[in-house]
Amino acid sequence: MFINNMDLSPVVKSFVAGCCSGTCSTLLFQPLDLVKTRLQVHVPLACTSGRIGMVSVANAVIRQENVLALWKGLVPSLSRCAPGVGIYFSSIHMLKTKFQSDQQRALESVVIGAVARTNAVVTLIPITVLKTRYESGLFDYKSIPRGLAHMYQTEGLRALFSGMAPTLIRDVPFSGIYLMFYTKFKAMINESRSTIYIKLHKCLLIIIYPSQSCIT
Repeated sequence: MFINNMDLSPVVKSFVAGCCSGTCSTLLFQPLDLVKTRLQVHVPLACTSGRIGMVSVANAVIRQENVLALWKGLVPSLSRCAPGVGIYFSSIHMLKTKFQSDQQRALESVVIGAVARTNAVVTLIPITVLKTRYESGLFDYKSIPRGLAHMYQTEGLRALFSGMAPTLIRDVPFSGIYLMFYTKFKAMINESRSTIYIKLHKCLLIIIYPSQSCIT
């Protein structure tokens, strides 16, 4: 409601709402992100059991440090996720206006989602690299600017963009596909119930008849 009352353009409103959404999700799920990173980089842990999993890693972090250590790397995560989600949703809104169609086709949704995610990834990949390093526990950067400066001075510009290609390969198709399905399901929900029932009936016929012919 507060955002709707503000005299802002729709693109800026999308960015602000995305930033707020990214902030909330980061605060909630930062412990899981930290545990995932520790598992991926194989940080040595003094676990009581022989097996290393999510629970044992979380327990080891709490035991060796404290509960708040599960939110280690929160500032880099917020610096990446909050504007990242904002850039993603504002890019989607801006690209939708470019297509200027009442009902998006599947390919349009894929392109919009892919381009929006590319914008977010390329813009914030240096922060992503810093966040991952900080969460691993192997690096002790005092602040985001100092961390970025240290990486650039010691490893060069390529270090700031390390892992960008795999990230794009993973995130871009995924974002395009889930925006396509989101758009399609949203359109279906907005239709009348009778139309949905007809479509579901047709889908069932398409599935059932070939299966019956295969059985017989």
